[in-house]
Amino acid sequence: MTYQALARKWRPQDFASVVGQQPIVTALRNALTEGRIAQAYLFSGIRGVGKTSVARVLAKALNCENGPDGGPAPDPCNHCKPCEEITRGSDLDVIEVDAATYSKVEQVRELTESLKYGPARDRYKVVVLDEVHRLSRQSFDALLKIVEEPPEHLVFIFATTEIDSVPATILSRCQEYRFHRVPTAELAAHLRTICEAENIEASDAALFTLARAGEGSVRDAIALLDQLATYGNGTVTEEDAERVLGGVDASFFHRLLSAMLEGDRTAVSAMAREVDEAGWDPRHMHGEYLHYCRDAIHLAIGAEASQVDLPATDRDALKELVESVGYENILRLLHNLLGSESTVRRSEIASLALEVAWLRAAELPRLVRLEDLVAGGGAAATKRNAKSEERDPTASSPKPQAPSPDPKPELPPTEKVYADPAIARLLEEVNRRKPSLAAHLKEAVRLALADDVLEIHVRAGSTWLSTRLAKDANKQALEEAVVNAIGPGTSWKLIETEASAEAPVADSEPEAPGSSVPGTAADNPTVQAVLDIFGGTVEQIDDRPDNPSDESP
Repeated sequence: MTYQALARKWRPQDFASVVGQQPIVTALRNALTEGRIAQAYLFSGIRGVGKTSVARVLAKALNCENGPDGGPAPDPCNHCKPCEEITRGSDLDVIEVDAATYSKVEQVRELTESLKYGPARDRYKVVVLDEVHRLSRQSFDALLKIVEEPPEHLVFIFATTEIDSVPATILSRCQEYRFHRVPTAELAAHLRTICEAENIEASDAALFTLARAGEGSVRDAIALLDQLATYGNGTVTEEDAERVLGGVDASFFHRLLSAMLEGDRTAVSAMAREVDEAGWDPRHMHGEYLHYCRDAIHLAIGAEASQVDLPATDRDALKELVESVGYENILRLLHNLLGSESTVRRSEIASLALEVAWLRAAELPRLVRLEDLVAGGGAAATKRNAKSEERDPTASSPKPQAPSPDPKPELPPTEKVYADPAIARLLEEVNRRKPSLAAHLKEAVRLALADDVLEIHVRAGSTWLSTRLAKDANKQALEEAVVNAIGPGTSWKLIETEASAEAPVADSEPEAPGSSVPGTAADNPTVQAVLDIFGGTVEQIDDRPDNPSDESP
């Protein structure tokens, strides 16, 4: 007997054999049991997930002679004459058409004319139209009438991998079922069943590698198993799978991710050269590494083990790594790598594009986060960068800065020192939430606490601070800061007062010359808008004449 490929030998012959499409199987079984047979079905999904196989099983179930009460069977028996002929593809009442070679409108019209007649022997005449998206627009139009109002004995089953190419007029006349990718774990279990039945020795890691390489397609995964079984003379090992499939061990990606997170340029560059020297496809490698980083993201947010497509040992090692570096760093790294994916994929020098993309990602640990700068943590970030430079001997030393040609004398610090520590804590809390609002509060005439109420004294007639605090975001930030710094139940209010009648706002040195701000300039709406956007304060205002020629020499 001639050898039959495993993908054909293990093609589902009943609903129980369908892998990974349980919701669709349940819906079709219920429809057959209740006799709710639609005039047209549309199966969509990627290649190799069971669209055409389920169409044939449905055709057998509709015409099975051993159904209850002489009607359709929830599961075909595969022993009666209609079931056997449909399996062999010789049943006259089940017509399988490949739309890629049957796309002319004349051919479709001939088909529709022949479908007006009843079945020769079976209960239903079934038309399976595979790759239906390949039909021309005119061919779809020729099908509209008979699909909408077919004879009682006629059932259409359409299958397509490109659902978006099917006209809405056809979609609205069909019951649509979307076939999903089969999960890696479920696909690996199916491959184990095949290996036990076919006397193929395979390790769990090897089957997992094959299932992942199948990318959710059952047919592709079984074809790879068949290929590896032939290569290994009935034995499938993880090393053979990686060698034949052109993939790499997960430990390679683990070392690469660790080097990137440490900013080790030398190690990252060496691994990029290793990819080139080993002859691996740089585009495929970058895509696989993105999948690995995606698994790292899932582990960082506490996902379950079933959501990560990695063997147990590799998963545990990756989990330990991501817990040590944190979710934000993994997310930032993945975002950077994803941005370079199209560059690597389209580049004519893919190996160079891959190395540049990986080296750019390795620079992320040296960057200072904006949050650190706002919170005043730039010094800590600089220390981290210095440690990274010590680990990398190739890092260049900073060049000496040239002296400024016109140095300006530094002014004495004018930062206010508040006598009440509660006020100082309050301003720190506000600065953490909204630095621009903290700068505005420091311009108040006086900040004081009286009976669990924060009094914010402003100049009489000035709308500078009241306009800022009228915004919901500023008001919420201030209220949260007041509760955290002073305690629950504390509120705040604005009080208009004359600046000359109040005590100094802080115990500090006298203000630098020019630091007083005239009310008219401070209350100017344009000035307020600029300061609010950039988070600044007014330090000095120079009065200049409108006409420069009027200035005295």
